[in-house]
Amino acid sequence: MRRKLEITIGGCVLVAVAVCVGDVLEAQVGTGKTTRQSSKERKVRSKSGSGKGARSIKKGASTKTIDVKVRRFQESFVRDAADLAKQYEDAGNLVKTRKMLELILKLSPEVKGVRAKIKQIDEEMLSANGLTVEVNTARGWGPPVAAVFKGQAFRIRAVGDYRFVTNLSIGPSGFAVADASRDMAADIRCGALIGVVVPPPEAGKQPEPGKPFLVGAGGTITPGDTGLLFLKINAPKGHKSSGRLKVRMTGHVRKP
Repeated sequence: MRRKLEITIGGCVLVAVAVCVGDVLEAQVGTGKTTRQSSKERKVRSKSGSGKGARSIKKGASTKTIDVKVRRFQESFVRDAADLAKQYEDAGNLVKTRKMLELILKLSPEVKGVRAKIKQIDEEMLSANGLTVEVNTARGWGPPVAAVFKGQAFRIRAVGDYRFVTNLSIGPSGFAVADASRDMAADIRCGALIGVVVPPPEAGKQPEPGKPFLVGAGGTITPGDTGLLFLKINAPKGHKSSGRLKVRMTGHVRKP
């Protein structure tokens, strides 16, 4: 018996003709021919099944040779990356030196000494590029004090004293915090030194400052945006404070 099978794939019809051996074999009682044919068919099916089993075993074959190649590749990559990192360091580019060391850790995190070297480089970068400015507490945000860069940390330290003076009438809600460009910054202590980063404006648009953050006496800051850094004391609009604070910055900072 012949059966026609139609299978639709992606709009095309594939026609297959299946010959069912079991359907064309007719029972012939008492004939040795049918018995011999059935025996041969069983042997063929048995061999076919053995072939499938052999293929499945081959899929799970040993990968030792490949594993050796992978280890050699890792060792070669680590050697080359370490050499390139040394060349960058000798050239004075600590940022690219750090990136090469990070690549080594991603591929081979067990390599000794890499994390310690990255920590050393971070300390060197945070101690470089000294920049000193003064903040006039009588003014608002004033001019920018530095250019900073997204994801690149810098250190800042503020020293000095100033006189906080205000003669403003306020209600039970306290000083206004609705507009950070004019008012106090919310959730930051009154009188503390604060900062804000203003990214470069898009074409045809006004610059949009980020959220003010606490600077206080100082610390390590990692900006969320690239832009200009502004500083002021957290005081309400119309205050009459006086005095100057001296601010020292190092690390990933540049003159504005």
